Amino acid sequence: MCGYIFVSSRDQKIRPIDSKSLNHRGPDFTEEINLGWCGFRHWRLSIQDLTSCSNQPYSRGNDYLIYNGEIYDYYNLGLFHFSEKFDSDTQLLFHTLKNRAFDLIRKESGFYSFVFVNEKQKQIFAARDYFGKKPLYYYFDNDLLIVASEDTAVRNIAREYGKSVGLNAASIVNYLRYKDLHYGLTFHEGVLELPPGSTFDFNFEKWQFSASSTWEEYYCSKPFYKEEITYKNLSEDSTAKLKQSLINSIEKRFAADVPIQLALSGGVDSTLVAMVANNKKKEFERTLTVSSSSRPSELIKSEVTCEKFHLSQKVIDFDGIDVLDMLGKCISAQGGPLSHPHALAVFALTREAANNGKVLVTGEGADELLYGYDHYKNNDSTFAFLEHIVPSNYFDMKSSKKKYSLHDFPLNKYLENNDYRDLDVKTHLLSLLRRNDRVSMQNSVEVRSAFLDYKLFQFVFRQQEKGSLSRGKDALVKIIQDSYPDYKVDENKIGFYIPFDEWFEAHGKKDLLVIKYIGNAKKFFKFNFGWMLKNSVDVKGKLAWALLNIGLFLELDGEFK
Repeated sequence: MCGYIFVSSRDQKIRPIDSKSLNHRGPDFTEEINLGWCGFRHWRLSIQDLTSCSNQPYSRGNDYLIYNGEIYDYYNLGLFHFSEKFDSDTQLLFHTLKNRAFDLIRKESGFYSFVFVNEKQKQIFAARDYFGKKPLYYYFDNDLLIVASEDTAVRNIAREYGKSVGLNAASIVNYLRYKDLHYGLTFHEGVLELPPGSTFDFNFEKWQFSASSTWEEYYCSKPFYKEEITYKNLSEDSTAKLKQSLINSIEKRFAADVPIQLALSGGVDSTLVAMVANNKKKEFERTLTVSSSSRPSELIKSEVTCEKFHLSQKVIDFDGIDVLDMLGKCISAQGGPLSHPHALAVFALTREAANNGKVLVTGEGADELLYGYDHYKNNDSTFAFLEHIVPSNYFDMKSSKKKYSLHDFPLNKYLENNDYRDLDVKTHLLSLLRRNDRVSMQNSVEVRSAFLDYKLFQFVFRQQEKGSLSRGKDALVKIIQDSYPDYKVDENKIGFYIPFDEWFEAHGKKDLLVIKYIGNAKKFFKFNFGWMLKNSVDVKGKLAWALLNIGLFLELDGEFK
């Protein structure tokens, strides 16, 4: 939901912000404010309170708010904490910030990224939610601060102010190795990501930027849901309370003043969401799924669920989609190479969802919540910092002519305070949420993750700690089968399957454009590092995915030389 750009220049010469910069994130309303020492623009995607009362920048007196997110239970929270009735979550958030009471709501159900501006004191306060569902990128040096919802917007604004923000070659190597970026890095030098759950303050008069935590501290810290729990009733919860907690989390994602749709794979997670909606008498506008002849069983499961709960379904056939064209659209939306082909499914689902609404509910987060991934069974592996491609296995690096800076990822250091699941929440899940945000917002659709709820994670952890909840998603299956006895788990199901490998072998590797883009990637590594792809290497599978993504990104970014 929504997007924003904030700029502060030490010389107080603020340039106008292009109204089209982030229009895809909020096509319903946009406005810019220039205060001399800073300027900011907000783009609104109207979902709760469709009136102009909640348009942004939202201001009262000398304070302004630009905000991207949702606080689901804003009405009751306003009554409980302030004995006031608020018409939207924007109004509630503004009120808490103006009264320095943000801690009262920062752990409530929802997600957020925002900048709060105090004109009189020439200060700002910004924050990002604990999961990192919504992004916050920034650039800061001795005369310029930029904060925005997308890293490419930060880069573009920095260049307008004469900053040389070039391609970060080390990030390309990090992507090749780990299929992702860590430590807040982006694909452009000087553009950084604020860690989830963090805040920062900025004082214009002192020209001082101060963040509450570093990425090292973020990885090493105790996960937010393992912090001291102050809710008295948690110690008395039973299995029945687990069911109710799950249902509450899902139901909150139905709060909207516009139609909502469901991404339904037919797996355990999305089936539970469909069941809760059916029991709640909440009607989805429709469900959406993807299909491929490579895995026909994926579609069968979702069809059975739709029949059970009387849901209409739109099927997106990936056999008929131009994979290369969609890959380019996704890379442009993401602002860099993609970590996984599933991004194509998110793009296709949200593009279709935009035809009938603005909200798409998904089952994201259930595997992290309940140790659902297979590699958790023996507690001996993790997605986090996993070296996906070892460059020396594919490239001749003997003639390497240039050193590159790579962060060392010592797992033991981070596991001192976290188990494997906890570390994946801070890395792999964060990667999925970045993907969801950028790809969905490119289509002006908000993705809501039904299981990513602060209080639900706290509650489940306490049950796991007490030994009353075992690892795995058996609890979800039991809840479904209590109302849907015929439901059977497909052990081979992997969600929205995208047949990239099949496409590449049958079509991609013969396509002249694909050959060109992979050639771009090869030239990049040769030019920058002196790496040459070994003659014995067959470009396929994960290597083909990585090189094609890199080469196409370099082409689209205009940085390839």
